[in-house]
Amino acid sequence: MFNYKISKELNYSAKQMFDLIIDIEKYPEFLPWCKSTNIYNKNYNIFYSDMEIGFNLIKEKFTSKVTVSDSKKIHSEAINGPFNKMNNLWEIKKISEDKCLITLNVEFDFRSFLLKNLMGKLFEVASTKMIDAFEDRADSLYND
Repeated sequence: MFNYKISKELNYSAKQMFDLIIDIEKYPEFLPWCKSTNIYNKNYNIFYSDMEIGFNLIKEKFTSKVTVSDSKKIHSEAINGPFNKMNNLWEIKKISEDKCLITLNVEFDFRSFLLKNLMGKLFEVASTKMIDAFEDRADSLYND
């Protein structure tokens, strides 16, 4: 099982970063390993997301249950697909009007030995670069 936690202070408001992280439909525009997404059964604080991820010729699809708590936490848990377990937890803390602290906890374990060997390391690298990808996206959206 792979576990990873990173925190980073960003020069964007907590609301800006929350809006960016929760907009899963836009992930294929800036996360190179995210090939497609589909959101459904959306209500106030829970929705489901189908996501296709891929590296080179290897592609996998999975469904996640996404739970939102008070515009401060976003939890995504895979409920089917290639994982024994896959959780992402984003926490967003306001520091000031234009600054926040983002923490990302990632844990995953592939079901298949083959996928662990083929995608495990790539998924680890992608996880460690995730906050940077979101910061780059914020730069492109919020800086004129």
